[in-house]
Amino acid sequence: MCKLARGLTCSSPRPHQVIGFWSSGRKSQLVMEASKSGATPEASHARSIVFVGPDRSPYFVTESTRLPITLAKGQVLVLIEAATICGSDLHTLSGRRTIPHPCVLGHEGCGVVVASEREEVNVGERVTWGMCTSCNNCLPCSLGLQNKCSSLHKVGHTVVSTAPLFGTYSTHILCLPGTPVVPLPPALTPRLAAPINCALATMVNALSKLPPTPSPGQPGASVALVQGAGMLGMYAVALLKEAGYKKVFCVDVKWSRLGSVTKFGATPVHADQEEELIESNSVDAVFEVSGNKQVLPQGMRALRNGGTYVLVGLVHPDSHMDITAQAIILKCLTVVGVHNYTAQHLKEAVSFLNRHHESYPFDTLLGPSYPLSDFRNAVEVARSGQFFRVVINPQQ
Repeated sequence: MCKLARGLTCSSPRPHQVIGFWSSGRKSQLVMEASKSGATPEASHARSIVFVGPDRSPYFVTESTRLPITLAKGQVLVLIEAATICGSDLHTLSGRRTIPHPCVLGHEGCGVVVASEREEVNVGERVTWGMCTSCNNCLPCSLGLQNKCSSLHKVGHTVVSTAPLFGTYSTHILCLPGTPVVPLPPALTPRLAAPINCALATMVNALSKLPPTPSPGQPGASVALVQGAGMLGMYAVALLKEAGYKKVFCVDVKWSRLGSVTKFGATPVHADQEEELIESNSVDAVFEVSGNKQVLPQGMRALRNGGTYVLVGLVHPDSHMDITAQAIILKCLTVVGVHNYTAQHLKEAVSFLNRHHESYPFDTLLGPSYPLSDFRNAVEVARSGQFFRVVINPQQ
């Protein structure tokens, strides 16, 4: 039996059955929670931005979908409070990256549970969710790679015929069975919490690839280089500082972005000055979060013998690496790729932000908020690069 607002219960239908939400005239938590924030959504329908392809004009349509009156086992229905526009979605919209479509686009976000078919997830809870579903039975899952599950579905990357409400540019998301759902502490506002389930959780996973930092007074890793001063880069700097790294460099080609680096405790370095300010063989760990393949030779130069290179941002076809195996072998380097994250990384990301949201100006990374009805303008502002993230308020 699934949990609905105010004591309503329901049995499980066929998976992805989409029928009316209302089975009685009583008010649901959906309306009550929305009214707290001043929003007045249509109670029986969700509104969503559906991506139909980069070669279409327009490349998206706004669709209305009836909310399910009953949930399948393991599903959770969430009213989305805030979503943020990730750079990967901009790549999708421009055709630089290919995903299945038509799909409800968007994966960063948070919201309030309005119906649940999980005992551990309660109606009224504020939550975030993982990008990837997992079965926890296949080989990748058994190896701790739930983000590479053999039966994977991804938020914002799944066709509507399979999952009609599985993206965040929508008033609601219907989390599929196997999707991690993590409670949010009261201190984390919707704006702060929205990027947790992509940028921050991914960087928590990236840092997990490093050797442990040494005990005080012991030799070991203490210097890091972050290549890219975007959202991933800012989270990386904060995570590295809190992990005990004494010196963190952050390199970018944009002076405007480098202005935020010092606020997060790192040393800003413009790409033109990199060789002058960062000595060869002086860095213990390098994080590529720029998405630009041209940074790789500089990262290789900076790494010391036995260092670690973590590749995160080059998730697109134009990522041919102009480095030699010899350069890796002679320095005994570890080069590792990180794509998405697991439920454990998401929990750690929520905990990290809850502990440190007052220590770093995370809120300054977020730009203006737009309603779903103004999605096109929100995308254009995001493309301008003025802000690290632009916010979508689906209840506005």
